[in-house]
Amino acid sequence: MSIVPKTLWKRLVTPHVKHTLWLVAGIGFVVNILLLTSPLYMLQLYDRVLTSRSGETLLSLSVIALFLLISYGLLEVMRAKIMISVSTEVDTNINQELFNNIFREAVLRHSPGSQAIRDLEMVRNVVSGHSLLVLMDLPWSPLFIGLIFIMHPLLGTVALVGAIATVILALISQRLSNPMVQEASQQQIKASRFVDSCLRNVDAIHAMGMTNHIRGRWLSNYAKSVDTSAHTAAKISSFSGTSKAMRIILQSTILGAGAWLVLQDEVTSGVMVAASIIFGRAISPLEQSIAASKSLLAARLALHRIDALLNRHADNTPPMPLPIPSGKLQIKDLALVPPGANKPILQGVSFSLEQGEVLAIVGASASGKSSLARAIVGLWQPAQGKIKLDNAELSQWDPITLGQYIGFLPQDVELLTGSIKENIARFGEVNPDAVLEAASRSACHDMILGLNDGYDTVMDENNSALSAGQCQRVALARCFYNNPSLVVLDEPDSNLDIEGVVALDKAISEMKSLKITTILITHNIRLLRHADKAMLLANGGVAYLGTPKELVDKLSQRGA
Repeated sequence: MSIVPKTLWKRLVTPHVKHTLWLVAGIGFVVNILLLTSPLYMLQLYDRVLTSRSGETLLSLSVIALFLLISYGLLEVMRAKIMISVSTEVDTNINQELFNNIFREAVLRHSPGSQAIRDLEMVRNVVSGHSLLVLMDLPWSPLFIGLIFIMHPLLGTVALVGAIATVILALISQRLSNPMVQEASQQQIKASRFVDSCLRNVDAIHAMGMTNHIRGRWLSNYAKSVDTSAHTAAKISSFSGTSKAMRIILQSTILGAGAWLVLQDEVTSGVMVAASIIFGRAISPLEQSIAASKSLLAARLALHRIDALLNRHADNTPPMPLPIPSGKLQIKDLALVPPGANKPILQGVSFSLEQGEVLAIVGASASGKSSLARAIVGLWQPAQGKIKLDNAELSQWDPITLGQYIGFLPQDVELLTGSIKENIARFGEVNPDAVLEAASRSACHDMILGLNDGYDTVMDENNSALSAGQCQRVALARCFYNNPSLVVLDEPDSNLDIEGVVALDKAISEMKSLKITTILITHNIRLLRHADKAMLLANGGVAYLGTPKELVDKLSQRGA
């Protein structure tokens, strides 16, 4: 498994990012050269100042060393800030595409949740943090080893053997830690998704006393990730501790070898000390890379998950724009297979609607009504057959553009965090006239005005400012926004009180007068009085398609 997949590398590393990384590499070279200031200063103190006992030489060397060390500090700060800007640019290069693909996955019921966003945050933090700089410093370690060889071959040999041993230790650490980090990551994702699922159903869980059982199930999943993470951290810590101990031993060995060479008059005492310090600088990136291996491995896994998500939707090139549709709908020989399933839930569905016609769809639970609604608005792709809007298949429309001409009221209505006017305006630029028009046509204008803050009422993530019925009426207004050509309402009266039902009747009548093609999915036979056509779904197909009156009579006979 490569560190960064090739396809993702092209997305992340633009020419500007490459240029910036080369700049960071250049700064890194200067920084690593400046790291020699301390050992060379020490060398000069031992071999020149102490032997000459010259205060002027000491002052001159100290001023030069101070200047170089200050320069080192400034360049380190500059390098860190540049990497922060790189991390921001890398994020910007894919965050929009990543967000779009998260929604595509959710539409297809692959349910990645927000894990991809957390993966991107992890990658950004690694790029802007210390771990990546440690890797960028690794190529300069041979430079320090070579310098020690110049001081004396014996000292260089000891340093080289120590560096090789540390590299082997780092490779072993990576090899053993990688599967554990991957397993821990999978367990964490599993536990997180389970919690997300439970929070979406918190009312039922709490009301039926399921909290203890749910907590036990979560703890079982969570404990596995904690244990694996702890085991991985312990393993990496043991390697990191071994590496530190090895560094100290090797530095002491170099000191001992240097002392022996001093006794043999082959090197000076300054060389002995300087070689030990330089070896510490050479081995430091290797040692730190072991300590940072967990975050680096986790970031690599995150990059591969991001790459897989982006590649699943890599061919989503927006098609050529089409004219605003009138609302004419044609469905022929449609078969639908729910995402993740193998068998079709619907087969052989065919019907057509002219502009402004109203179709009511009824059927038992799990007969495929909501699945058909998802297909009509472009959420699910047909396994077979065609869905056309104004003679153009839905695949020929850009989904975002198509969505502007469609109003959709799903069964489970939740308004998004923001004001009511923003929700009605679909979180685009708020056109007050269009918002008021949509609210008036859906007959919820007075209801909204009855709220303390009216259209400025802010919805939180729990929609606590409104009742379920009020949320459904605001969502109906959202369907009307900007005069859609096609509106699909899935159980539009499921949460409505008497006032809401009256408002819904007025809204459907308004749709008919505006010649908005409308599909009503309902269990309520009363709503069939609004329809021009009626359809009954049963046994995986169309059991009836005709006039609403004949369908009502047919259902009455069954009931009798």
